[in-house]
Amino acid sequence: MNDPENKHKIKVKAMERLLTLIDGVNEDIKASQAIGNDLLIKQYHHLKKDYTSQLLELLKNYQLPIHLDEAA
Repeated sequence: MNDPENKHKIKVKAMERLLTLIDGVNEDIKASQAIGNDLLIKQYHHLKKDYTSQLLELLKNYQLPIHLDEAA
């Protein structure tokens, strides 16, 4: 496997992982809202923002500079 192809696969896998993590955090936010745990909700939103920022950074590698007013 050539080096550029391998780098591409690694980036795609990282994006897939981040999307999976964001999906999981969304579920955690819903569960925390259901029990009214504001501290967990705040922590999960912070985590989601971090994952989203990482994803946006990866997308820049594909000339897809997506800008959000606030990530997540």
